[in-house]
Amino acid sequence: MTITSAPSGQAARDSGLLRYRPEFPLLSATTYLNTCSLGALPARGRHKLDEFLDQWERLGASAWYSHWMDELAALRDDFGWLIGRPGSEVALAPNVSVALASVASAMGPLHSGEPTTAARLAEAWGFAVSPRPTARRPRVITTALDFPTVGHQWLARRSLGVELVVLPSPDGLTVPLADFEAAIDERTAAVATGHVYYTTGAVQDLAGLARICHRNGALLIADGYQASGLIPTDVAALDVDAYVSGTLKWLFGGPGNAFLWLRPEIRDALDPTTTGWFSSARQFAFDVEHLDLATDGRKFEMGTPAVPAAFIARGGMSLVREIGVEALHARTVDLGTLCIRLAEEAGVPVQAVRDPAWRAGIVAIAVADPAPVVAALASQGRIVDARPGIIRLSPAFYNTEEEVAAVIEAIVPLVNARE
Repeated sequence: MTITSAPSGQAARDSGLLRYRPEFPLLSATTYLNTCSLGALPARGRHKLDEFLDQWERLGASAWYSHWMDELAALRDDFGWLIGRPGSEVALAPNVSVALASVASAMGPLHSGEPTTAARLAEAWGFAVSPRPTARRPRVITTALDFPTVGHQWLARRSLGVELVVLPSPDGLTVPLADFEAAIDERTAAVATGHVYYTTGAVQDLAGLARICHRNGALLIADGYQASGLIPTDVAALDVDAYVSGTLKWLFGGPGNAFLWLRPEIRDALDPTTTGWFSSARQFAFDVEHLDLATDGRKFEMGTPAVPAAFIARGGMSLVREIGVEALHARTVDLGTLCIRLAEEAGVPVQAVRDPAWRAGIVAIAVADPAPVVAALASQGRIVDARPGIIRLSPAFYNTEEEVAAVIEAIVPLVNARE
């Protein structure tokens, strides 16, 4: 397949970034277009893990106080930098499920109409329309395009009276703001949805959605996993109330690390009922009889973090900070635009947002049975992923135009053979 032209500005934007390719050994062994599932491991991530192991071997438990607590604080700072907030406002979690569970545990009184917490929230929100102190708000709204974790948190709380509303997507790509507005009412406690949809790579208008939520006295909880490291994010400007994300994908930090940010007013008004010793204001008092929650982001932390994973994550974050999210975004969007154009020229059905301003790192190709296609590509050393009804391609800054073209060229006969 011949690349006849590149998107405007692409040559200028990739000239410096491809120098990072040698940092990723995986790229010499495969054509890797699956960053939306797992970012490739950078050499600096492995070096950070070796640093942890050396400290453990040399210092034993004293490494906690001389190194590891500082490393965790630095990781909070990294995550804070990513979303435009101080690291002190960030809570560490092992994954997004745990981060969401801590938030959901604190919202129980709101669902049940317990007046004290509802009144504190009404004061903290300061919205044009605040919930009545005794109003019962059992509903949480999500969408059919969101990752199952987002909805499962609330389905698991049905016995507590929580009602989950799942909005369909009219075009299979996104959900219009008007559909959210029609669904949100005085019984809605929160909207929980993705900053970027994991199926289609569509970027949501979180600021617009926040305005709708707040007019109706509802919280907005955003899952940023497919955005972090790719979409420049300022959570204060977006006016979201909670933001969760992790290092598995576009932060090149592997599994085992996620984070939670809560708007400080909301954090202060809510108390988690699922907790751990890292949430204590007096963590090293070892007081089993009293729970004094931290007054910063640690209030929503759980137990002992996975320190080896934190070290690896810091390696990935150092790469993201060095390059800058804006540059990573521009390059990735360019490669996605190229991917869409080549697939359409080849007659392959593309299921993706065409406007690059509202598309992140995923380009989906529609196929009824994607798993055999993905397996056939893997046998050729070309790594992509499958989700129901689609093949997911996610070229990252370290990929070349030639790699994108080669994968599309290999996909065409495989898809055509299944139609």
